Amino acid sequence: MNAKFGAVIAIAILVAAGAAAYIILKNDGDAKPIDVNLEIFGNADKDWKIDENDAKLVEDYVKAVSDADQDKISDIESRMSTRFADANNDGKIDGKDAEQIRAIANGTAKHLWFLDGIQQERDIDLDIDRIGAEYFTNTEMMLILGQSDKLVAVDNAPYMCREFYFNAEKQKSIANMVNMSVPDYDFVNGLDLDVLLIFAPLTAAKYEEKREKIVDCDVLYLGLYVPDLTNTSKSNFIQGILKAGYIFGSVERAEGYTQWVLENRDRLMETANSISDSDKPVVAMSNYTSTQYFMDETKKTFTLYRTEDPLGQAVSLAGGVNILKVLGKDGASNPSVQVDAIFNDDPNVHADFIFLHLVKYTYGGTINKGVPDHGYAVDDHTEMKAACADAGSRTLIADEIITLIAGDFRNGCTGGILLAAYMGNIINPDEYSGIDPVKMHNEYVKWMGIENYDVNEKGVFVYTGQA
Repeated sequence: MNAKFGAVIAIAILVAAGAAAYIILKNDGDAKPIDVNLEIFGNADKDWKIDENDAKLVEDYVKAVSDADQDKISDIESRMSTRFADANNDGKIDGKDAEQIRAIANGTAKHLWFLDGIQQERDIDLDIDRIGAEYFTNTEMMLILGQSDKLVAVDNAPYMCREFYFNAEKQKSIANMVNMSVPDYDFVNGLDLDVLLIFAPLTAAKYEEKREKIVDCDVLYLGLYVPDLTNTSKSNFIQGILKAGYIFGSVERAEGYTQWVLENRDRLMETANSISDSDKPVVAMSNYTSTQYFMDETKKTFTLYRTEDPLGQAVSLAGGVNILKVLGKDGASNPSVQVDAIFNDDPNVHADFIFLHLVKYTYGGTINKGVPDHGYAVDDHTEMKAACADAGSRTLIADEIITLIAGDFRNGCTGGILLAAYMGNIINPDEYSGIDPVKMHNEYVKWMGIENYDVNEKGVFVYTGQA
C-alpha cells in the first residue's frame, strides 16, 4: 500500500532543543590533537599544525647534516617528513626553512606552499583581500573562518540565500558569479579576485581550465567535496579546513571548527558502532528530481549515493547500512540503478528508509523545477509536505519511509555531520535520543557568525512521511 504522510519532523519533535552558544576552542596548547598529517610545507614533524616543534626539528636536522652525524640524521628522518620539512619548497632543507616555519606559526609568512585537494603542489601569496567562493561549502567555510568582509563574490546558489549568510550591507555588495559550471570568464576576471575557491575539480569547467582562464588569481580546490570522516587522517575535508586556516590567517578558528566536527563525528560514530550490524536499518540515498523515478513515475531509474559521498557518510554515522553495500555497488560513482533493483520481491535488498536529496538552486545557475523550496532562507514547509507526499505516491512504494532532506546537508561545510544527527533520530530513534540535531545545527549557525537565527523557529530542512 502507499505510504501515508504526516506533518514535518519539526526538529523539536525529534528532540527538545534550544539555541546553543558555543565557545570556540583556543589554540592554547591544551587543544586535543587532531589525527591528521597536515599537508603544508613546514609540517616537519607530521602532525596537525605548524609550530615551534617543526622549526626545532628542522634545525636539529640541519645541524646533524652539518656534523655528518649519521646516527642523528637517521633518528630525525625516522620522525620527520623530509618533503614537508622543506618549508619554502626549494629542494633543500636549511635554516631558511626554519625561518619560514616560524613565520607560518606566528602569522607573518608572506607565502605558503601546500598540497591542494587533488594532491597538486600549490603556492600562494598570503596577501589576500578579495575572495570568490563557489557553492555552499566554500561560502560557509569562509564565514566560519571569519572572512565575510573579504568575500566579494559567490555563485547563484549561495547568492539566493544571501539574506541568511550576510548582513544587510554585505547583501548590497556581494557579486553573483551565477553559473560557475560554465563561467562567464570576462565577468569573473572583472571581479579582480585574489583567490577563487572552487566547488569540485571535475565540474563542467574543470580545475585546469579555471586556473588558465581566470588571470592573476589563485584558483584553489581544497578538497571539501569528499569528507571521508570515517578515516580522518585521510580526509580531504579536514585537511581542507585546516589548510584554509593558514591560507586565510584564521588558524585558531579552523582548528576549533575541526575539533567541533570531529567531536560530533566521534559521538555519532560511537552510537552507530553500538548498534549490531544485524539491527542496522537499510537506507537508500537518492534524489527528488524530474529526471528520476521519485518525481516522475515514467522514469525507471534513480541515482544512489555511495558511502564516500557526504550523504553516504551520514548513513554510516547514523547507524544505517547503505543499500549500495547490499547491492554490491558501493564502489561505483553515484550509480544510476533500475527501479526494480530495489523495489522487487527480494527481501534481501529492501530499503527501510529512503532519503531524497534536494537541490533547488543548482551549481549551474539554474532552478530545478518542481523541487520544493527549502533551507535556511525558507520558513514555510508547505512545498516540502506536498513533494514528500508526491514522492511517496509512486506505485512501487510500500512500507518504505520517505524523507526529504535539504541540499544544504550535502553541500554545506559539515561533511554530513548534521545530516547524520537528524538521520539517526529518524532511523534509530532510541539509540540516538541523546543526540540533539537542532542544538548541533544551531552551533553550526553560530560558527558561521550568524546571530538571531534559531533552527527551532526558522528554516526548512527535513520532512518525512509516515509508513
